Amino acid sequence: MSHEPRAMSRFKKIFTLRPLPSALRSYSGFTAMELIIVILALSVLAWSIGFKMDVGTGKASVAADQLIADIRYVQVRAMGIGTSQSMTFTIGSGAYTAGGEQKILPGNVTVANTSFGNTLTFNSLGEPTFGTGNGTIDLSGGRTITIFGITGKTQ
Repeated sequence: MSHEPRAMSRFKKIFTLRPLPSALRSYSGFTAMELIIVILALSVLAWSIGFKMDVGTGKASVAADQLIADIRYVQVRAMGIGTSQSMTFTIGSGAYTAGGEQKILPGNVTVANTSFGNTLTFNSLGEPTFGTGNGTIDLSGGRTITIFGITGKTQ
């Protein structure tokens, strides 16, 4: 007969180390498939975070995209109406007019300089009237928009 107090006996039963079941004893690490899945999941997560972190050029890119869309709108409008259409830029600010409508570039981005003055005009064929060379618009965020002569293609 044991002379241990009943509480101590119960404590030993609960906290006594027992051998692990055979299924857990044979498990010694990750399988190759598990590692591949984890690496893929982390890669997708890192890519999506990095893709959204467009630091520094993000505002200039959004402003450039807006300006390119408006330039194309004015060009198509000139071809559709059959008369020349113009855009007017206020150098040193983010304000400009496109199709008779006042616009503001987002993110405090400004038009720093243009190679054709402050007015960009397209004739009824959609050609820019500044000549056969390329025109450029420099934005404050370090982005430059190029308008190709003759075709008016903008990028």
